[in-house]
Amino acid sequence: MICDRGNGVQKLLFLLLVAGSLPLGACFKVGPKVVEPAISIEFPVGNISLTAGQARVISAQVYDQNGQGVTWSDSPLNFGTLTNATFAPSTSTTPPIASVTYTCPTTLASPSSVTLTATSITNPAVSSSTTVHCSPVVVALQTATGLPMAAQNLGPAGAFFIVAFVLNDQANLGVTWAVSPSTGVGSISGSGPNNTFGLYTAPSTISLPATAVITATSVTDPSVSASVQVTVLPSGSGGNVAVLNVNGGPVPGQVSPNGAYTSVTICNHGSTTNCQTVDGVLVDTGSYGLRILQSQISSLNLSKATDPNGNFLENCASFPDGSVLWGTVERADVYITANEAAANLPIQVIPSTPTTVPDGCSNTGAFTISTPQLLGANGILGVGPEPTDCTLSGINFCDGTHQSTPPNLYYSCPSAGCTANASPVVVSALSQVSNPVPYFTGAFSSPNPTPDGNGVVIQLPSVSDPQASAIGTLTFGIATEQNNSLGTATVLTLDANDNFTTVVNGQTLTQSFIDSGSNALFFPDSLAACSTNKNFYCPSSPVMLFATNSGATQGQSTVDFTVEDADSLLFAFPQYAVFPTIAGPCSQGSSACGFLWGLPFFYGRTVYVAIDGQKVFGAPVGPWWAY
Repeated sequence: MICDRGNGVQKLLFLLLVAGSLPLGACFKVGPKVVEPAISIEFPVGNISLTAGQARVISAQVYDQNGQGVTWSDSPLNFGTLTNATFAPSTSTTPPIASVTYTCPTTLASPSSVTLTATSITNPAVSSSTTVHCSPVVVALQTATGLPMAAQNLGPAGAFFIVAFVLNDQANLGVTWAVSPSTGVGSISGSGPNNTFGLYTAPSTISLPATAVITATSVTDPSVSASVQVTVLPSGSGGNVAVLNVNGGPVPGQVSPNGAYTSVTICNHGSTTNCQTVDGVLVDTGSYGLRILQSQISSLNLSKATDPNGNFLENCASFPDGSVLWGTVERADVYITANEAAANLPIQVIPSTPTTVPDGCSNTGAFTISTPQLLGANGILGVGPEPTDCTLSGINFCDGTHQSTPPNLYYSCPSAGCTANASPVVVSALSQVSNPVPYFTGAFSSPNPTPDGNGVVIQLPSVSDPQASAIGTLTFGIATEQNNSLGTATVLTLDANDNFTTVVNGQTLTQSFIDSGSNALFFPDSLAACSTNKNFYCPSSPVMLFATNSGATQGQSTVDFTVEDADSLLFAFPQYAVFPTIAGPCSQGSSACGFLWGLPFFYGRTVYVAIDGQKVFGAPVGPWWAY
């Protein structure tokens, strides 16, 4: 044994004091305590993003003097695969590195994340984790010019190209094409790299409108596909034409009579691939702006409108029956036809979850419409005669220029939601839910821009009896192209409230308007009300009536119509969607009302809606209706 003998006097005294506690032959030395190096694991790179089926080597720096490395695990368990685990000792310039190869699942239903954990072999209590995000294969359909593919229509023997843009496909296998139904509605052939170019050709002859669905399916992941609806029309097709389907609506097992539906494609602003097409959108000439149920665009992340304090801008749309559409104002690129799109359009998005609606919006007794079952649609496309939902005859009632206290349409709410006593706020016109038609500047239809932003034309076939369905058209623009000329239609100019006058059965109704979003003709009369469907008339035999419509400064026209027993018709034809002869008392019996010309008015007519402030060649400046 070797002991230090320096400073002998002091150490001798110390040894004498402690000798009794030391074993014979022991030496005692005072010095610093030796501390074992701590074990640690660090990931130099975190939040790694991969695509379906993609593999990547994940590395961790392991500080462990024993050089034992790590074990690897994933959560959720077996979500993807972990292979080729290795451990490289340290060098003069690098620490010990533990690595493993992680591969995302080839098939993913939605974007998913997995947590990878490295655990020390020397001390299993020491571990560290990193996150890997796996993105699924996505198929997006685009036009030949690279724009999102909205619903299409064309005439006999017409054709167009579709491009299937496949995202996150590591195998790069492309798509297969199909048309449904497989016969009678045209054909599609694939070509180009990985079959991603499709050429659809319509039948050479057709007597009635026919609808087909074209689908591109990923070869790598056959569970992933994208579709576009194509309608072949005997006549009246064009890049500014959308198809209207009076087909009972989008809810299986639930038939909504006299509703005219179309489809819209909604994209995150600036994106041509992050888009969703929504079918079953009700076309409404009695409202303004696009309103979509959030459940129908769940994959999108639209930009929400906010005030300077970061509060969300909420919009209220209330109806005479006490129902309310309530939701945030968000911005999107909206494509309706091959040529017509509205960039960065303010729309209303209605959440599925219940939320507090201010008393000023709901009138303390309303119920919110937040599902397709309650709405009878997946959304509403308001194409009435105003540019925003807060404009009337050139006056904007929400931007603070006309009145200091705005109407109960817009509210500024924190992320937690509004309170019942919240007050409406002033909102600039640029942030108000807007009619998409004035946004059609032609910017998306280059190199052939079509400025069809002054109004719309609705055509539905003539119908005399109930029938299962009907197909019509919604054409954008008035007197802007060969297919939307005004012709000899009678123009009814509107008063300061966007109304005209209807005289029927000796009554002069000054608050009359045309509303494709209403499923019947509504007007005051002594006709017997229905016992089952109380909002309709049920005369004992068909009643033939006529009314005279007069514009505020121009136009007069007589309209003949028939009213039949709505209970009997709706009971006899429960699966039918087209009823040309149903009517009811206006505003559920209110005495202060006009004549609401609902969808039955449109059957067999060409109806024009000119938007406030927009010019129409050969006609007055809007707003007006014509037919």
